[in-house]
Amino acid sequence: MDPAHFDLNDIEHEPTDEQLAALMECVAEEARRRGERVRSELLTSLKAGLATAMADPQTHERT
Repeated sequence: MDPAHFDLNDIEHEPTDEQLAALMECVAEEARRRGERVRSELLTSLKAGLATAMADPQTHERT
């Protein structure tokens, strides 16, 4: 069995523990990448919203 490729639906040729560990690491890395991208997008949106609100004197109190 090719160590880099396996079919999770193939019950006759189950993946090795190493293959499953590599798959889980790839899944975790992709989740981290997507999470960071979404976090960055949300932060950018929040900053833009705050800037818009602060530019409009009717939306906040001056201290």
